[in-house]
Amino acid sequence: MFLEGRHIKEIAQLFGRDPEKVASAYSDWLASRRGRRQPLRPDNRLLARLSGLSTTSISNFVQNKPGSLSEENWQRLARLVDIVGYVPSRAAQSLRSRRHNTVGVVLPLSSVSPVFYLQVLKGVRERASFFGFQRLIYDVTTIEERDDFFDGMPFLDVVDGLVVVGLCITESQLNIMERHQLPIVVVHNRLSHPPVVANILDVDESRLRDLVDHHLIKHHGYRRLALVTLDTSNPLKMGDAAPGDWNRVARKRAYQDALQTNGMDPDELVFTVKEHSFEAGCDVFEQIRQKNASLSPDERIQAVVCLSDTLAAAILTRARQAGLAIAVTGYDNLDIARLHGISTVDQKAGQVGALAFQHLFNALEYRERTDTLPWPPVEEAIGMEAVIRTSCGCPAE
Repeated sequence: MFLEGRHIKEIAQLFGRDPEKVASAYSDWLASRRGRRQPLRPDNRLLARLSGLSTTSISNFVQNKPGSLSEENWQRLARLVDIVGYVPSRAAQSLRSRRHNTVGVVLPLSSVSPVFYLQVLKGVRERASFFGFQRLIYDVTTIEERDDFFDGMPFLDVVDGLVVVGLCITESQLNIMERHQLPIVVVHNRLSHPPVVANILDVDESRLRDLVDHHLIKHHGYRRLALVTLDTSNPLKMGDAAPGDWNRVARKRAYQDALQTNGMDPDELVFTVKEHSFEAGCDVFEQIRQKNASLSPDERIQAVVCLSDTLAAAILTRARQAGLAIAVTGYDNLDIARLHGISTVDQKAGQVGALAFQHLFNALEYRERTDTLPWPPVEEAIGMEAVIRTSCGCPAE
């Protein structure tokens, strides 16, 4: 349902009707569309059911026939159209046929993990350029910016569709955009079957768990491991109510599971940073070095699991400069990991971006042919993989 209780109350007050009758009328309209494969779109019948006016009056309003309605009813219907997000069919057809050849990409570029998002953006750019599309980049980093952006919708009639990466968008916000027949592809959205044309997800964090469990612990024999992760001050929450983003919570849990499986304390050596930056990695290396100095030789940290390649590169660089033998792993498989020989988990960020645009382009083509958005949404998983290099202690090939 895209109408909430507050909408029902406002409509009832607007037309002087009983809220229960308005709610019943809305439920009947929904029931009449149950089982259809296309998205729910407000139509003349819905306006008539909610307002209590005749379909003739609604048709006259939609066709803008002067003198056919009282000024009061005209203003009421104008407000009702805004509430339900109604677009007259001929206007919708005109909107859909006017291709801008521009796609909006919404992502937190100024966040704590900008390099990963730049790799996703690179994948979008390469595939979009192939099809002759321009990119309009929206940097949405804080919760306030996210809410203002999706409430204000500055992208309407500017872009043909949106690729939204790493942002938790509410179902009601997505429903509003769906009413405007705007195709949206989301990446890492954790809603169950969100109203979008495609949702691209990580499969799970098993590759990180395997890297820690099978490789660092069982293969190399490390028994003293440390984790470097973001703290809870990250201003952008990608999950629903968790203190921090969903991905970070899942990765920390994968690390903890690997240690618990091997009878190790998963919470003993955890270092937090405020951002995935080289400076933050250097700072945490100093903390690790000081910690090791206070421990006996058999209790010192042997391997550091970082939840970003940038942190891993900083720690590895400082360890080499200090002549300290310590294994380091990262996460993302960015260019910096290849440069420093860092063992990591490949999220295939570029592939994710290319796939996201491809789904969006397919939806635009489908909309032009059928006058509707494709339904049901595609949910596609990208399989991650562990990449073993020398930073974990393996010899160079």
